[in-house]
Amino acid sequence: MKRIFYTGLSLIVLFTSCSKMLDEKAYSGIYTKDFYSTASEAESALTAVYGALYVMYSSGSPLFVAEWSADQMFPRNVVGRNTLTVFSYDPLYSVQTSNGRSNESPVEIWKTAYKGIEAANWVIEKVPGTNMDTVRRNAIIGEALFLRAFFHWSLAKNFGSVVIKTSATASVDAAFNERSPVEKVYDQIIADLNRAETLLPDYAASTVKGRATKQAAQLLHAKAALYAGRNAEALVNAQKVLTSNKYSLVSNTDLFTAAKKDVARAEVLFAVELSNTTNPIRQSQIHYFCAPIPPSDYSKGGAGGMYVYSAFMNSMATADKRREFLATTYTQTAGNVVVPQASIDTRLATKDLVLMGKYKDPAAVGAYGSNNIYLLRLADAYLIAAEAEAKTNGATINAYNYINAVRGRANIGNLVSGLSPTVFVDSVLRERSWEFYGEGDRWYDLTRTDKFLTVVPTAVNADYPVRTPLPKHKYFPIPQIEINANPKLTQNDAWK
Repeated sequence: MKRIFYTGLSLIVLFTSCSKMLDEKAYSGIYTKDFYSTASEAESALTAVYGALYVMYSSGSPLFVAEWSADQMFPRNVVGRNTLTVFSYDPLYSVQTSNGRSNESPVEIWKTAYKGIEAANWVIEKVPGTNMDTVRRNAIIGEALFLRAFFHWSLAKNFGSVVIKTSATASVDAAFNERSPVEKVYDQIIADLNRAETLLPDYAASTVKGRATKQAAQLLHAKAALYAGRNAEALVNAQKVLTSNKYSLVSNTDLFTAAKKDVARAEVLFAVELSNTTNPIRQSQIHYFCAPIPPSDYSKGGAGGMYVYSAFMNSMATADKRREFLATTYTQTAGNVVVPQASIDTRLATKDLVLMGKYKDPAAVGAYGSNNIYLLRLADAYLIAAEAEAKTNGATINAYNYINAVRGRANIGNLVSGLSPTVFVDSVLRERSWEFYGEGDRWYDLTRTDKFLTVVPTAVNADYPVRTPLPKHKYFPIPQIEINANPKLTQNDAWK
């Protein structure tokens, strides 16, 4: 019997001569033609696709890679963890790997994204032939298409030109593929989302938590189109979400209070659903890294692994309600002691540390909180629409209405009128930085607009006094281990 195992795009084929295994129906993995014959098997195959997403975010890598590279948050300055912040990584990711931190690096994104894509491809190919309820079968295929698009988007925004995988790997030869231009990658992402939109149901109160819906596909379509510079297309799809009337903005407090995440669903279109449990697939290192070390009002115990630049906090208006998740003190559980800013983490040279509380959960099990990780929410639809409208039609009344909806919720009033389209778009980018800090978004706003070269060097402190990204840092290098395993895979030109 031939058994196939995947690590990223590399493929290992093992053989066994066990005649008993040849006679058995293989259910040990989803990568087999014998699967998908029943509705329950189709559901299990889809669960495996979501599983890759949860493994990706359990590691924390999508947020760590983005946040530690940008101008809002930074990691504790230790070997292997500081490489993203000082732009000292290489195609081997040698420092991260040798220090056991590859799961915090772009390598983890590459590996888990392609595992998810492979799992999705089997669902998309096999489930159409499954004998089951037609509506649910279509939804399963739609969810797999959505997730395949999400994984390809995760790869494109991090690595640029990557391998497009749209068929299941049933042979060794099929495992090896060339990279495609980033424009073609976005073509495939959008094609998958267009198809997913026709198959997925609208959001409803009965929607299973954490599952993709038609509106999630529309918003991911809008965001991918914005990243690809297809502004009119981004605007149309953001408007679809806004006019669906399926979602509404909730208060900032409800949005980021762990105990109120069911209330937050009114705004959140798609999230990684976590819980304060010992089940590792329902945990994430993000909670652990954002909490101070001793048990506190943040967690039962954290790593003190990442903090906010004080300059970023100071860029926000005092009245901005989003500032309530930034703090310069915390309360230690033992003795109910308030720990001052200078003592938040004495291991660092920087003393004006700021804690980020979007993943704060006093009811955490150990260091792991129940806060969901938001991947798509309604505020993004408003700000995508504002940016795309300004780029397409200028700083119109509609553009102002979109951005002011988010500003109004934050209690900072309307944006000053009469701005030029260029200044208006810059204002949207600044608004996005205040709205989505700590959610793994900022780095990609800086790279897609090529502002990272001028903005990032201004985000410094005592631990990181100099930060000098180069043009090649717009995209991360393809992991060398994958190039070594795939004779058709080449390195990004800037990293050769």
